[in-house]
Amino acid sequence: MVTKKLFLGLSLMTLLLGCTTVKTYKANTKPGAAKPEDHPIYVYNEKVPVPRPYEIIGTMTIGDTPFTVFGGSFEGELETLRKQARKRGADGLQITQVESPDFLHAKYRVTANFVRFTNTWESLPFSEADFRNYLTTQKEKLDPIEGFWQINDGVGSRVGIVRDNTRAGRDFFGFILATGNPSWKVGDKKIELASGERPGVYRGAYYFDDYRRKTVAFPLLGAQTNLFILQMPADETPILFKKE
Repeated sequence: MVTKKLFLGLSLMTLLLGCTTVKTYKANTKPGAAKPEDHPIYVYNEKVPVPRPYEIIGTMTIGDTPFTVFGGSFEGELETLRKQARKRGADGLQITQVESPDFLHAKYRVTANFVRFTNTWESLPFSEADFRNYLTTQKEKLDPIEGFWQINDGVGSRVGIVRDNTRAGRDFFGFILATGNPSWKVGDKKIELASGERPGVYRGAYYFDDYRRKTVAFPLLGAQTNLFILQMPADETPILFKKE
């Protein structure tokens, strides 16, 4: 009798531990090439629209069963979704539904579209050597905003800002020279600006690592005009640009 009870207990434990979350995936298109394990997968929800043209390559739902062990977190489910998105070559997750644990459900239940960007991000074919040559040959004509800038964005981004009016309303183009974010490449647009109402003032747009666009306006600061600050919402750290 003891042996039978022990067997039943172990069987129940195996069932409980084995039946945790349930993942279902519905494909819309063929998957792309898998992304490296450290490749960022950006997360957008109903308050953060996907900031670039995209297609939905598939949809995944993470649910549970009546035997699911209580525990887990929303961030844990997001990490599961990110891993699956990387395997299928997605660029981001568009969260469409989140349900918290309750009396009948032990874990978060999340549904997300796997999105793939369909446009080419604007990029300038400038190497650092090309840019240094430009700064040297155009030295007498340079605007104070032009040059090399270091950003305190958490991934060590370094950009060059160059005069560029190839698009209406734009006077300057800021492009990536170095970054710790593997989804960005040298030359990619990071900031674009127009001259403001007086010398030393600029207006334009800054692009976060997940490609969200923020409208900005600022003056150059400091005796050598070697600093400017992009103000963020009150609960976020301002973004500082310091000239090299």
